[in-house]
Amino acid sequence: MATELSKFRLGTLAALGVVTAMVLAGCGAVREPGAIMSIGSRNLRCPRSDLETALHRESSLTEEYYVGCDFMYTRVLCDKRTATCHPAKPQPPCFGGGCFRENPTTFEWELDDTLASDIPTSDGRELFSSP
Repeated sequence: MATELSKFRLGTLAALGVVTAMVLAGCGAVREPGAIMSIGSRNLRCPRSDLETALHRESSLTEEYYVGCDFMYTRVLCDKRTATCHPAKPQPPCFGGGCFRENPTTFEWELDDTLASDIPTSDGRELFSSP
């Protein structure tokens, strides 16, 4: 009987320790860098006290945060290597040759190499030809 009670206490203590560790880890994740908040405040023109921020996604090189207030949001990209943050560029519009694609590690928009190679090079003759 005494061993079952001590096993129960040991199990309870272990579970309590795991829960405490998870709570402390979550509290550390809530603290966002000041650069994210200042970029969001500048882009949205909101006081820092009104901003809400959340980590949207991350890769091996970049973290993407959403910062929002007053039913608006902006995306902020942070480089893990240099610990710098900057506002994310909006998705560029599509054009006759195709659309841009998002780099999965940097979350930046890039012209798809296959699209760039399919566009024939021009020497300008079509500018001076008669219709």
